[in-house]
Amino acid sequence: MEKEMALFGKRVEEDRYMIAQLIQEERLSVLPEKEMEEKREFSELVLEERARFIDLLGKAMQDSCNEAKNMAVITEWGNATGNFFLEQGMTLDMALAETALYRKHLAAVIKSEGRRLDISPEITYDAAELLHALLDYAIYAYTHAYTVSYQDSLTAARQEFLELSAPVVPISDSVAILPLVGSIELDRAQYILERTLLSASELKINTLIVDLSGVIRVDTMVAEQVIKIIQSLGLIGVGAILTGIRPETAQSLTALGVDVRTLNIGGSLKRALENVYN
Repeated sequence: MEKEMALFGKRVEEDRYMIAQLIQEERLSVLPEKEMEEKREFSELVLEERARFIDLLGKAMQDSCNEAKNMAVITEWGNATGNFFLEQGMTLDMALAETALYRKHLAAVIKSEGRRLDISPEITYDAAELLHALLDYAIYAYTHAYTVSYQDSLTAARQEFLELSAPVVPISDSVAILPLVGSIELDRAQYILERTLLSASELKINTLIVDLSGVIRVDTMVAEQVIKIIQSLGLIGVGAILTGIRPETAQSLTALGVDVRTLNIGGSLKRALENVYN
């Protein structure tokens, strides 16, 4: 049967551009004309990639007895292609939507070649099954690589966000401002605490204005972290002034058992700056 598999694989390899073109046409047929024109250059690149993938499947069929080698080659293809299309902005569901088209057109080629060479229906069916198995593994390899790269991108973006989320801004040799903006989750709050202490120590300031006016919601967890920042700053000799405190923020602090009268509260940021320099 290996001989017949090799014949089927050779036909797939030879017809790779025709199959790729048929898949491409079906994919583009559902796009608006304007979008088709915008993606023309990218479509040519994708066409080449489709043909390369079909060629890979054809070669794997021709060497069907060497399963380990075929899996390794497909895994390598999945890693490279998954990363590439993620970089190009192609979503995973867009890629997976093409699976049915590959099955459809590759199966048509297998059936046609089986009839042309008068190969038994049983062997033709086995060839189609082998092709489906190779395609399934390729989808797995592609999806795994795409997902891992996507998660890595999210992790990197999250780290960049954290690094920008605690900007201790010096406004004089002894005074700096920490403007907190957006929502504060536990991991971000912990990062802000660590980064603030490090920055305050490096800048050698004695006063830090912590402005909460840009924080979307100050719940008990956020309030607790703010108190930790103030207490930790006190341990290294830096006095903290809280500004931008809204009524709900005061309630959250009170719920923690904090006597707000013990805190240095400066009202608005503008007023706090005026008090510091007057």
